[in-house]
Amino acid sequence: MMEEHNIASDGKPPERLSTLVELLAAIKRRPAMCLSKNYISCLKAYLSGWSLLAHQHDIAIEDEWMWAFQDWIAAKYGITSDHGWAEIILFHSQDESTALKDFFILFEEWQAAHEFKS
Repeated sequence: MMEEHNIASDGKPPERLSTLVELLAAIKRRPAMCLSKNYISCLKAYLSGWSLLAHQHDIAIEDEWMWAFQDWIAAKYGITSDHGWAEIILFHSQDESTALKDFFILFEEWQAAHEFKS
């Protein structure tokens, strides 16, 4: 029988993430832990699944600010269509991998502009 290990390779227990911002920070540090590829589309799918799971199980998460981020991205790029933040960033990036890096840059810019921390 195999033992279950809850210790990361660095000997520390895994992080307990209570906010979406904390989750994004963890993904930025080690994207391969959550994303099958370093693609913005994989991040979008992961966040959608995470949010759906939380809502289905009545887990309180603060994800309403994502709508404000969506609006900010659309305004920043002058987009008036129904494209989501991931599609907009991808369109303005070289490729999926670059778009993921661009997401984190833009997200930090948005946080600083809105003094948003959690």
